[in-house]
Amino acid sequence: AAAMTALAEPLSQHRHVADVRQAGMMLAFELTQDGNKATPFPAASRIGLKAYRAALARGVVLRPLGDVLYWMPPYCVNGEQLQLLADVTRAAIDEATA
Repeated sequence: AAAMTALAEPLSQHRHVADVRQAGMMLAFELTQDGNKATPFPAASRIGLKAYRAALARGVVLRPLGDVLYWMPPYCVNGEQLQLLADVTRAAIDEATA
């Protein structure tokens, strides 16, 4: 969980990440138009689904609930896999919000 917190920190500064929440081994990124909770993406844009598909194409499953992306790795995940998760999440958010 501590490694996930550290890897999520740079993502918390992404221009489209309004909030990062964590409870143990579950971590969520709330995506908005400008990183402000008051400006969500239009529902029809389905940014969370786009990010999910972009990550899946890179071999990583993110759990989208609307425009909130979740990390829920198994407890046996290693540091290299968590780094891949973080790298793919950034790329998926970039692609979905371009």
